Amino acid sequence: MHCDAAQELITGLVDDELTAIEKAAVEEHLAECHDCTAQFEREMALKRDIRLAARAIAVPQDLREQIAAREGKLDSDTWATRVISSAREWLATARRRPIYGFAVVALVVAAWLFQLRPRDDIPTRSLAIHESLVSGKTALVRVNDAAQLRKELTRAVNSRFEPIALDLSKFKLHPVAGFAEKIADRDVLVTVYEGDSSTVTCFTFLGGEADAPKDSERFFDPDKRINFYGFSRGGVNGVMHREGNVICILVSKISPAELLGVARGKPHHA
Repeated sequence: MHCDAAQELITGLVDDELTAIEKAAVEEHLAECHDCTAQFEREMALKRDIRLAARAIAVPQDLREQIAAREGKLDSDTWATRVISSAREWLATARRRPIYGFAVVALVVAAWLFQLRPRDDIPTRSLAIHESLVSGKTALVRVNDAAQLRKELTRAVNSRFEPIALDLSKFKLHPVAGFAEKIADRDVLVTVYEGDSSTVTCFTFLGGEADAPKDSERFFDPDKRINFYGFSRGGVNGVMHREGNVICILVSKISPAELLGVARGKPHHA
């Protein structure tokens, strides 16, 4: 399956509207295509945001009664789905019943505002945490046993995932500390690597490529067949990539090219 065909089916996959054959074909394509996977993850994130926004809308009582009479008693998630899928029907009756039209407008505006709301996203917070670490504002409990540190971090998230195994010794960087952090309601494992003249902090968490900042610059590594996303704020640089369902963000004040080289496991001039 080519990307053009997959793109046409992604929305159907998100809404669970594909046939078994279509679903199998597009899922097989997503397993091999990072760009289409990123698009799928973006649409899933958008659907979640719209669903949450829909829950905040006060649906007219008579409309709720009509839907309940037709569909039976619905839980909050199903109500959100019904509200979204009924938008066209509401709009069609807006001239005769203005409150329905208002509800549609309110839903669209709420979803838009929900998308634009300030987020304590992990990439942004990772830059701030690194800055706090290297400036000495956050104290570190240093360790000498890297294997034990890895075990303790894994235990901190009940073994749901592990820190991505990074051997940065070729860059003269070694793990010296680590801790678990809660960011945006998600568990994040933080590992600090230090060298003679630089510090790199690794943030590991469960997620997808949709977690990359919208203004990040994408680099595709043809050897590893992995997308890397570079971003910067105030002189602090970050590089994000995905391995399965685990995200790794490396943060440092070394140059973006050097940090990308560290993330790829290659000198930046390679």
